Amino acid sequence: MPGHSQFSAVKTFAPNFLAGAICALMTLAYASGFATLIFGGSLAAYSGQAVLAAIVSSCAAILVLSWRSSFDFAMGGPDSNPSAILAVTVAAVASEILHESGRESAELLPTVLMFLFLSSIGCGLLLYLIGERRWGRYVRYIPHQVVGGFLVGTGFLLASGGWKMLTGASPAHTTLAAVEAVPTLSWITAGAVMLALLVLMRTWKHYLVIPCVIFGGTLVFHAVLAARGIDMAHAHAAGLLMNPVQLGVWGHPFNQPWGLVRWDLILLHANDFAAMTMVVVITILLNATSLDHATGKDADFDRELKALGIANTLGGIVAVNSFNRSLLNLRAGASSPWAGRLCVAFVLLLMLFAPGVIALLAKPVLTGLILYLGVSLLIHWLWDCRREMPKSDYLTMLAILVIVAAFGIVPGVILGVIIAMLSFVVTFSRASVVKHRFNGAARHSNVERPPHEMDWLRAHGENIQGASFHGYLFFGTVTAVLDELREVPGKARVLILDFWLVRGIDASSVMVMRKLLKMCIAGDTQVVLTGMSPELRGKMRICGFDVVRSPARIFPDLDHGLEWAEQTILTEAIASTSLSQILGGLPDAETAAVSRFFREETVPEGETFIRRGDASETFCLILEGRVSIQLPLKNSDYRKRLRTYGPGTIVGEMGFYSQGARSADIRTDTATRLLTINRRDFNQLEAERPALAAKLHRLVINTLASRLRTANDTLSDLL
Repeated sequence: MPGHSQFSAVKTFAPNFLAGAICALMTLAYASGFATLIFGGSLAAYSGQAVLAAIVSSCAAILVLSWRSSFDFAMGGPDSNPSAILAVTVAAVASEILHESGRESAELLPTVLMFLFLSSIGCGLLLYLIGERRWGRYVRYIPHQVVGGFLVGTGFLLASGGWKMLTGASPAHTTLAAVEAVPTLSWITAGAVMLALLVLMRTWKHYLVIPCVIFGGTLVFHAVLAARGIDMAHAHAAGLLMNPVQLGVWGHPFNQPWGLVRWDLILLHANDFAAMTMVVVITILLNATSLDHATGKDADFDRELKALGIANTLGGIVAVNSFNRSLLNLRAGASSPWAGRLCVAFVLLLMLFAPGVIALLAKPVLTGLILYLGVSLLIHWLWDCRREMPKSDYLTMLAILVIVAAFGIVPGVILGVIIAMLSFVVTFSRASVVKHRFNGAARHSNVERPPHEMDWLRAHGENIQGASFHGYLFFGTVTAVLDELREVPGKARVLILDFWLVRGIDASSVMVMRKLLKMCIAGDTQVVLTGMSPELRGKMRICGFDVVRSPARIFPDLDHGLEWAEQTILTEAIASTSLSQILGGLPDAETAAVSRFFREETVPEGETFIRRGDASETFCLILEGRVSIQLPLKNSDYRKRLRTYGPGTIVGEMGFYSQGARSADIRTDTATRLLTINRRDFNQLEAERPALAAKLHRLVINTLASRLRTANDTLSDLL
């Protein structure tokens, strides 16, 4: 058994060891490539310090991710999106210093390094704050076309950076002399690496493609150097190979000459930091989502943000999680976080005992990698996605790309944010906040009325107009509401506005409601407001519309508002009725015969005379007064009114006929006079006077049919 345990441990350790070794070489390659991208042109002489900063950032990111990430195999470090932005900003800072002080300025390197350190630390603090407050999920609401605009803009910056790595100048400022000065070997190597990666990654998407192309390209490059008789010293002098890393030049915030730092330039480019932070957050979430989809493991976005926040506060070059390197680690055999930790150990050992390994990396190969990353983003978003998004979204993405290319990443990000806001407003403005319109002819309250009153309401119900709102009322939707209801004032006697499903309202909507109320007052139309929560009333009061003191009628729900409106337009209503009228005008003799089976009683106002759960042994005919069926809601003092009954109606008949328990309470709204019949007397009526019992059955059937018709009308109106 001990031998078996040792064999299992070796079997588990070996794949992690191999994965860590492969990822260590990839970490050095990526760190060198992105460092060279950032420290291009006039800063190329200091690329060694940039490489060290990138390696330190990579090691910090990998170590923290191995303990804090939701993916055991997560890898990280400087990556394409933030590096592209840093390259543009650092180039601008360097250009301003060189323009003022010349190429030998002592302020150049301290200022640039301090900007990198502060960007990393500041970005780390913000990432941790976003993750700690669990705001990561909100970033996912940025529209797809805006994210695409950010990424295609980043692709342009990467491609431009790769060009600058080759020629020493941006595409817009490249001269023919600068192009001719680039060695032919550099052009061929960079182009070959870029094309090889583009073709292979589109036809054979394997995790080993990128490392094989980089290492294969490096070997071929050295073979060509040897074939042409160019030794290492001449290759370094010609700028074809990376300079050896010197650990003694490692820079960090505490060994910089703070007095030489141009703090004014750092503050001047603070807006670039804001844009970079937004892109970094989007990049982290996109990479985490990609790992989630590729591996089936659940990503905790806020956890990833906090982990990378901690890593970036250690200073260096801004680092993110990496989809490609993480997948490479997983597919290479990583089965635990120890693969990442071993990767860091390998990198540190190489830096301590073989720092010259960096000097073997060919700059054109790294340039080809950067060009591939940029061009692949451009191809994916501009070509592959052209049919996967609406034309308006595609044009939005192109607009962001144009702004980034012409004015820089900051204006592009600002444009993206503006487009996101406008997209939100336009999209939600298209969705009406009026859930449904209704009138008094089709939508009735839960008050059971005599047939002649229901007929009158159906004939004159257009005098009651209503609208039920839902969602959030804001300036983008409220204008459509006013246009939709503008014709109501002056034509209807009552306008009901139901807010039961409204979750919020802004000041613009409140102003429209005030305007609508004034229009209704001028048109002699009574406004009824229903279902308004205390929070909604408070918001409207703050915005200058105190509904309690307004001329509008206020009711707790739509049902009670409809009841009041119906009572308002009913021109006549009976206060009481008789058994003969209820049964359809029976002769006096038959009325007397039926009445002896009923018991008349008067129930005081506010008394519950039928309770939920009671046995259904009686049903009642209402002669005078009014009762309501009420259902108490769970965990609430609120009692939902299901139906209200007035003179000439029947209550309790459903439970009586089904012989089930009472399903709700029945309570008197006013003092009510009832005729009640129990099951024993009803059975006796059927036995002694079957013809009269049949008339009573017919009354119940007609009542149920009328209620079903009303329910169908209401449902049709809602649909």
